[in-house]
Amino acid sequence: MKKDDISRLLQHYISAKEEGKEPYFDADQIDEMLDSFEDSNDYTYFDEVLALGLRLHPGNSALQIKKSRQFAYNEDYESALALLENIAETDNQDLDMLKMECYCSLNQYSKVLEITEELIARDCDYLEEVFEYISPILNDLDMNKEARDFVDRGLALFPDNLILKNEFCYILEAEGDVSRAIELCNELIDKNPFSYEYWFTLGRLHSMVGDYEKAIEAFDFALTCDDSDMELKILKAYCLYMNESYEKAIEEYQEIKGDEEVMRRISPLMAECYMKLEQYEKAYQLLSTIINDPNMEDGPANYINYIRCCTETGRDNEASNKLFEAAQLYPSNVRLLSLLALSLLDSGKKEEAIEITNKIFKVIDNKNTNPEIQEECDSLIQAAEYLLTKGEVDKAISYYKKVLQINPNTPMIHVFLAMAYLRNQNMGEFMDHISHIPENDLYLLFHKMAPDMLADYKPIQSDQEKKHIQPEDLAKEFLKNKDNSN
Repeated sequence: MKKDDISRLLQHYISAKEEGKEPYFDADQIDEMLDSFEDSNDYTYFDEVLALGLRLHPGNSALQIKKSRQFAYNEDYESALALLENIAETDNQDLDMLKMECYCSLNQYSKVLEITEELIARDCDYLEEVFEYISPILNDLDMNKEARDFVDRGLALFPDNLILKNEFCYILEAEGDVSRAIELCNELIDKNPFSYEYWFTLGRLHSMVGDYEKAIEAFDFALTCDDSDMELKILKAYCLYMNESYEKAIEEYQEIKGDEEVMRRISPLMAECYMKLEQYEKAYQLLSTIINDPNMEDGPANYINYIRCCTETGRDNEASNKLFEAAQLYPSNVRLLSLLALSLLDSGKKEEAIEITNKIFKVIDNKNTNPEIQEECDSLIQAAEYLLTKGEVDKAISYYKKVLQINPNTPMIHVFLAMAYLRNQNMGEFMDHISHIPENDLYLLFHKMAPDMLADYKPIQSDQEKKHIQPEDLAKEFLKNKDNSN
């Protein structure tokens, strides 16, 4: 039906409604109007026209399917299925796919397979479209195992289907097989080198494994296909930052034009670029606006960067004031509390510094910190290193021990503890922690501290186990060397 014809139907409906009458339309006319509403994304009259259609033609399957889709849109999948099950039709693509979509959303994958196998047995002519439609839904619902199974079934029947291969790429990513996902994505690009989506996906995958050069290159190709995606530009700028191309990252951020929400996202990132370039005044100007925005996310990190900029630009009083302000706003943030403890120690307020340190330990104990998150550990290590420069060895050791308690797998933590105990001449604890250090780490440490002593020693390889040198022996050799006085 032509657009003008649909407009006349709609005008007829509106006029009758204004007159308090219920107009009559046949089922096809109702269906055409509803399709028009969907195509134009204007749902002003959708619900009432659908209700009218079902009153006039209660047994019409096309209108019942639209009503079922409305239920599904409102996440009432049971009501949608109850209505769909009453439609006694076969070879109805919309009916079958909507049923499967509802079963996916209800986590009833067995029902999805049941319908799929029926369609395969019937050799229906829309089977490929079913696989194309349902696979992304399973991926979007994070039903990774089911998505893998469904895509495998689809590719077994349609091995050249690009949509299924693209979904398989997402599945590989979810499974952690990023290298294979990159390989598959390159195959897709070979098939369609002008696909914005493929290039974007390739860039994103490269960024996940830290290959920022290739990520930036892929994003550039994506931008030649479509330069309107804000997310792509933000991600490209981030990769430039991670690749230490800070000037280019700033240029990329400056070209991004967006609303307040977009600017809130990129302003802290741009400030970090300026800080990397040691342009602290420019970073300060950005951050002074950021920390006063109540809707800004990641407040503690912004405050920490702001305080750093204050100290680098000679605003020491402002830095001190903002540090106390931030610690009050975020009383459970370990990084801020660590900075506050060190600031108090610098000011000669040792008792207050100890009080804050005890608070840090209490916060960590109460948080049940996820061992995968190293922020608290990193902050404590940095604080401990600072304490060592001040001669506060015992306090530094307490910080290191807290890190060991939070996450025993923290890199180099036994090295830190061993060297701190060595400064205290506590050889028992020193040797205990030395024994926990992986040999290659120990070699690197001693090579840095006493390269001549270890000139002829190389870390063992897997086929040299019979020549294994215990870490304790390396430590003893190091201590025996007269040039290695502490």
